[in-house]
This record gives sequence, C-alpha cells and structure tokens, in this order.
Amino acid sequence: MTEQKTYRAVLGAVLALVLSFTGIALTATPAHASDSYSSITSAAAANATWMSRVSDGANLAWLSVPGTHDSISLCGERDSTGECGGIVTGITQTQENHGFSGKTLTTQYRAGVRAIDIRVRLDKGGEGLKFTIHHGGAYQYANFTDVLNVTRDFLRDNPGETVLLHLKAECTGEAFSCRDADGFATAEWRKKVFASYLDGRSYTGDGDKTTPATAWRDLFWGPSVSGTEQAKNVPTLGEVRGKVVLLGFRDTKGGIYDGYGIRQPYPAGGSNEEYVQDKYEVKNLSAIDDKWEQVRIHLRRSNGTWDSSRPGEKEYPYQPNALYVNYTSGSSSGAYPNTVAGGTPTATGVNEFLYQCLRDKGDRCPEFHPDRGAKFGGRTALDRMGVVMMDFPGGKLIDEIIARNATSSGGTLRVMVVGDSMSQGHEGDYTWRYRLWQWFREQRVPVDFVGPYSGTKPQDAPAAPQPPWLQGEPEPAPGPPRTAGGYAKDAEAFDSEHFAVWGRQAAQDKTLIKEQVQRYQPDLLLVGLGFNDMGWFVSDAPGTLASVKNLVDEARAAKPNLKFALANVPHRTKIGGRDDLITKTDTYNKLLADAIPGWHTASSPVRLVDWRGSYDCAPDKCPAAYDGLHPNALGEHQIARAFASTLVNSFGLGSTVPGVPSTAPNRPISLPGNIKADSAASGIVLTWDQVYGAYGYEVRSRLAGSSDWGQPLRVSTNRYDANWVVDGQNWEYQIRTSGGDGITTDWSDTVKITARPKTAPGPVGVVTRPTATGIDVAWGTPTGPYTDSIERYGVITYDLDTPGAFVETVGTRGKSVHVNGLKPGHRYAVAVQSWNAAGGGFPAAGRAVVVGSGTPAAPTGLTVTSTDPTTVQLKWNASAGAAGYRVWVRNINNGSQSTADEHIIQETSYGIAFLFPGVWNYEFCMTAVNGALESGKSQCVIAPRPNQ
Repeated sequence: MTEQKTYRAVLGAVLALVLSFTGIALTATPAHASDSYSSITSAAAANATWMSRVSDGANLAWLSVPGTHDSISLCGERDSTGECGGIVTGITQTQENHGFSGKTLTTQYRAGVRAIDIRVRLDKGGEGLKFTIHHGGAYQYANFTDVLNVTRDFLRDNPGETVLLHLKAECTGEAFSCRDADGFATAEWRKKVFASYLDGRSYTGDGDKTTPATAWRDLFWGPSVSGTEQAKNVPTLGEVRGKVVLLGFRDTKGGIYDGYGIRQPYPAGGSNEEYVQDKYEVKNLSAIDDKWEQVRIHLRRSNGTWDSSRPGEKEYPYQPNALYVNYTSGSSSGAYPNTVAGGTPTATGVNEFLYQCLRDKGDRCPEFHPDRGAKFGGRTALDRMGVVMMDFPGGKLIDEIIARNATSSGGTLRVMVVGDSMSQGHEGDYTWRYRLWQWFREQRVPVDFVGPYSGTKPQDAPAAPQPPWLQGEPEPAPGPPRTAGGYAKDAEAFDSEHFAVWGRQAAQDKTLIKEQVQRYQPDLLLVGLGFNDMGWFVSDAPGTLASVKNLVDEARAAKPNLKFALANVPHRTKIGGRDDLITKTDTYNKLLADAIPGWHTASSPVRLVDWRGSYDCAPDKCPAAYDGLHPNALGEHQIARAFASTLVNSFGLGSTVPGVPSTAPNRPISLPGNIKADSAASGIVLTWDQVYGAYGYEVRSRLAGSSDWGQPLRVSTNRYDANWVVDGQNWEYQIRTSGGDGITTDWSDTVKITARPKTAPGPVGVVTRPTATGIDVAWGTPTGPYTDSIERYGVITYDLDTPGAFVETVGTRGKSVHVNGLKPGHRYAVAVQSWNAAGGGFPAAGRAVVVGSGTPAAPTGLTVTSTDPTTVQLKWNASAGAAGYRVWVRNINNGSQSTADEHIIQETSYGIAFLFPGVWNYEFCMTAVNGALESGKSQCVIAPRPNQ
C-alpha cells in the first residue's frame, strides 16, 4: 500500500494548496450532534430487527428504508496514533466512525440502517485482485471482504432482516480520485472480480488464473447477482430475508453494469433519474437549501404528489410498486459532507430539514397535508420514503424513517384493553390507552380498539344521602358501569373502545371475558387486573393468579388463537395496616412471571407486561400517580411504554418503544363557581357547578365567629350535605377543586347559612359488645323533636386501626343488631343514627369495641403528675384487648365514691383540669373497656402538690 500512502499525502497537499488560493477555510466548524445528525447510536434498540416485524408479503418498494451514502467513508489519512486527521478527512468522511475494517457497518445495522453504499477500488495485492474501499482517493481501511463478513454476521444473527447494497466502482484515475490496479481499470475486470467473490475464487492477476476463496453467492438474493440479466421485479421482503439484495453495480462514470442489480431503479445502460435522486454537488452553504428541495421533490415523486409550480412534476405518476432511492448527501470544496448533512449555526442541514418534514415541524412539507394549498396536487400521504441514503444520520431521524413502515402482518389489529380503574381512567384523564393509541399511530400499525365501553369514569352525580340498606334484605343489583366520562380537553378524538371498569376484579372478569371475546373478536388482549382482588380481600396472590389463568382459558375458549399481554400489578403508596398488600403484590408478580411461560402456546402466545417495573410507584412514594395509585399524566406515559415494550419485543408490533417525558403538565382545574348554601330539613346542603376533570372537591367549615377552619373534607361530587348539625347554628363554608398530586385551587369565597334541621336525635343508652367476628349493638328509644317519624336506624362502624378505612352503615328497624364480618383484633368505633322523613340525624355514640376480644385486664402503671394546682396529667400502661379507658375520680376529703362519665379515652394518657380546691384533694383510678365489658379498677393514685 506504499503507493496509496504516497498518493494520499500528495492529494492532501494539493487540496490544501487549492483551497488556500480559493479562500475556503481548511476546516469547517462541525455541526453539533442532534436527533437528525451524527447521533446514530441514539436510534431505538428495537431497530435492530425492524424488518422482522414487517409482513413477508410487503414489497421492498412499499418500505421506508434508512441507508447511508459512502457507508464506511470515515477517514482521509490516519496519523501515528491511528486517528483520522487532515483536510482530506473533512472532505471524505461521510459517516460517524465506529471502527474500521467494516466495524462501523455493525453500528449502522443495529441502528436500523438497511441500505449501504460501498465504493470500491480494484487492487492487486498478495491475495490477488480484490476490492478495497475508497472515497475518491482516500482509502478507508477496509476491503470488500470486511463488508461481506460484517453483513453475513448481522444477517445470521437477525435472519428476519435484509440489506440493500449499492456498489460503485470509485476510481476514475483523474485528479483527486483513485486509480485501479494497473492493467485492470476496465468494466470487464471489475465485473469479473465481483463474480469471483460470489463464486469462491480469487484472480491472481496473472491472466485468468484463480485460487480458491470464500464463496459469497449464498449471501445474496440470487436474481440480483445472476451476472446475465438484471432482476426484473422488486422482491417482497419474505423473498429476501437473511439476504443481501444488490440494487445496482455502478461504473465509475455512472453507468450501470448489466447482469447485476434490479432493473427498475438501476437499468443497465439507461437513465434512472425518475427513481434515483443523487444530485450530490452542493457548491456552498447557500446551496444546502437547493439540495433539500431535490430531496423533497423526490419524496413527492415517491408518494404521487406534485407541485404545479414546478414544470414536469406531473409527468411522473404514482407508482406504488416502484422502488425509489433518495440521496440526501452532498458536498464540494465549499460545503463538506458534514456541513451539508448537519448544517452550521447559521444554515440548516439537509438531515434537519428531513427530520422536520417527518415530524411535521416548521411547515417543512405542506404538500403532505390536506390543507396544503392549491399549488400541490395528487396524494397527500407521506406513507413511504423508499430508500433514503444519508450522510451522518441521527438516531431519531432513522427512527422516524422506520416508523413509516406498517408492521401489522394481516390488516388491522383488533385490540381489547381489559382492566380496572387504572385502565378506564377518570374524567379528564388522557389515559394510558390514549397514549398507546398514539404510539400505534406513530408506528404505522393499523389498530382497532374494541370493547363495550368508550369512556372514562365520570364524576359522581350529586345526590342526597340515602337511608342505609336494611340488614337481611337483598341489596339491589348494581347498575351498569359508569363509562360516559370524557378525556382530557386537548386530547385528540381517538379509538377509545375498551373493557375496563372502575373497581373491576379478575375474579369478576373471568366470568365475563368469554362473552366479550365472542362478541368483539379481538386479536390481542391487553390485561391489567389483580389489584382489586388483593386490595379488597377478594383473594390472596395464588387465588388472584388462578382467576387470571381462568380468564385466559375462558378467552381462548372463545378464540383459540387469541394473543395475550398480561400486566403484573403495581404497588401503591402504603396504606396503614396493609403490609399484607405489599407482600401479596410481590408474591403475585413472581407467581405470574413464573406461570406465563407455561400458559404460552405457539398459536396463542402469552407475554408479560412489566407494569410494576415501569410504573414509578412504591409504598414510600408514588410520583406517577395523582392519589398514590391511579396514574397522572406522567404515569399514563409509563404504563403505555410498558405495554408497548412488550408489543415491540415480544409481538413484533411497532419498531420503537415510546419515550416517557421527564415531567407532565398539571391537570387544568378551576375554582368552583355558583356556590349555594341552603338550609334543608336534612341539615345544610351545599351545591356548586361541576368543574370538568376535577378529581374531587374539598369543603371546610366553621361555626360563625370561630377564627379557625376545620379539617377539610373531600367529596367526589359537586354537592356536600352536612346532616350532623344542630338547629340554630350558624355555619360558614369554603370550597376548592382538587386536581390530584396535591394540586388544588384557592379557596372560594365564604358562604354562610343557619342550620334548621328536622332530623331526629340519636337513641339513648347505646350498648356495644364484642363477638368473635363482629359486634352486638342495642339501644333505647330516642326522645325529643321529630322522633315520632323515625322509620329506621343506621348502625355506623369505623375501623380505627385501618387508616383510610370506609365508614360502614347497617340499617335496621329494630333496636338491636349484630354486625358481622369485621376484623378480629381491630378496634371499631360504633354509633347509631336515627332516620326519619328528613334524613339521618346526629348519631349517638356507643363504646368502641375490639372485635374478638373479651373483658380486658385492669390498666397498670398508673401515674399522676400535677402540672399546676388545678391540673393533672395521667399516664398508664395499655391493656391487651382494650378498646378504650375510663378515668375514675374521687375527692378524698368528703367521703365520696369514685365516679366516671361515659367519655372513653383512646390513648394511654389523659389530662384533667379545674380540680378545685386543689389537685392534692383527688384520687384517680382507671378501668379498661371493650364495649360493655369493663375491667376492675387499676391501683388508685392521689395527686401530689405541684412544685412551687
């Protein structure tokens, strides 16, 4: 190679001299890497197998194929460190350098590049006549065998792919070009040497003598390398998977060698301008715009679109089965390849122009839009790009090109989402279903979402509190699911059908899924169930797994070839007393991952969706949810990505997994309006106009004259009823809207109202007793106004040991009731409410109860501290099974007995004030209570005199 090195050194010196006389800078400021330029490794990992997800029947002409121009032109001259440098590199380099000897091709293939442009010099060396890789006069430190080896290895590992090869004889022998080996610079010898690679022989350079070598013919699609005639038709992808398709073998002056390539885009000896755009000369920076226009014109031609202001464009009718090749590359001494592709701080590069066109930015390609204007005609769709040969392509630009390819193998894919509240969504959500629909559209996958419902869960309808259902009477059947809610106001209209219902369990859907599959005939189920089964004690982890397996079996019974993407269960922020839910979730997720391979079949594949791992929610914090569980705008993206990842990697749908933004906008909410406060027979009724998209509202109140507002109460509808009020009380209220994630509006103006309730007071003498799994409650007849119209009682229980527990109410027309099905060992508050024609009145409290416990032991360790002459602080040790405590007080100077009122103390400390004539005159004892069961007294203590 001594002759080549000398030649390159002279070339570099001559170029430097020429450019210095013309006033052209010897080095141009390189463009910064971006989505469109010189960032090939940022391309989606799924691109490595993107063709495998395209139907076998897809013609190559229908595809959008990323390619590289001068695919391994990386260098001008390497210095002593092995790095490229000098003016020649700036002119000759067209691609990012990811290794010589063809290694850069591996990076390109993994990024999704499937068309390569290889320029060869016929060299005579120790191995005989071979092709070395050149760009002009610059050797690129690789030979044709390197290209073949790297390509063979890639296709062997990825047999669903194909590589399109454009081969060109580079050496013209003119200034700044290379020269073929002496005596062999002819078209005949170039074709013979290429054929020798195919047939496994090597010309020695001594006439037609050959030696054995590796045969590469099996790597190629046969019709493109017959050597006798060109391939007549563009093949389908199924015909060429795992093969190299030779597009054309070009001579040094541009002609096409007969016997090689595909006739339609590269006809032997003919013109190919109709199908191949390769106007490579870009004289200076201002000419980059002109180069882009050539690329854009060819995009129109490829898609049957024309610009009537450009004569001749209508002469090229739309040919859907023709293969088009579009070179975005260009260069000259006034604009190097990196500048044409990547631009400068003041000039946009062709790659960025193309990226903007594909991303619909900057009105870059109005001809491909319905409102494009009168001068454009023909088709409006940019639904294919053909083969796009680029210098320094950016990873996201490659992604955009690949995304134009339809990856559905058999028409429109019918998809049914099966889930609960996290899949149905709340009014005003985008939902992850919407984000997945957007992804399907971006990936050019025809999809039809199917199912009986189309909306989110609307806000609860305002209604007055209803009397509790009478114990023992059957409750009415639940109404149809509430699915009429809308989506985010700025969401596009989309295909929103689904089978996801708020609160739905796998235990329910396993009996419903067969009918839905029979009716809607989906091809693919996206299932997200299981949280409600374990969260509401319907089943444990194995039981939930059994329900999901039953669901799969029932769905298959309706459609044996149905595909399943089954999501595991996400965590939520920790609920006090529910460590079991954390454990159940982890156990179920492991059981599901272990079980799915056994459920999978070739005809009905089942794949796991890692919702848990993709959703940023954990017991300690949950930034992906607006309430510790349900997805906010950010969480919706995360869930969609989880499903899309499985669809790409396991089902071959789409080519790239959607990204997740680092942040998402807060939910748009507004202050409630038209707030009204009315005094009603039931108490006080507040109403206001519904705020679209509100997750709920908060109401705070105070008695008129008070300076402090009470703790805000959350309501799910635009109505609030205050029933536990007293006649004549003057109340003040304020309301604000909640948008989740702790986001609220300001408080509204204050509204005032005087309570005039006509409800009955609670009963007297409420007695509670624990049982093994519940509570016995009895009471006496209420007295006072409006008691003559009482028609039932409501027994209220509340689990004090479960934060966020629901208040449960049991109705009865008698004066006693047994409440069963409670949690043994938990403390329950108990109250009884009278219901008359006006509604439910202020309840009467009974003693708290520990379910499953008996009479508690007397408290121990009672101590008394005198904090001042009339105030003491009592402390004692907790008693097992105690639901509360009573304090007994006796004046030691007047012979009185210890007395205690019905105030039940929940803690193990208590303060008493206003003890006259002084605390040292009093004795204190404690008892522990469990409903009506009460211990004996603790040791009694007398308060000491306080320290003076």
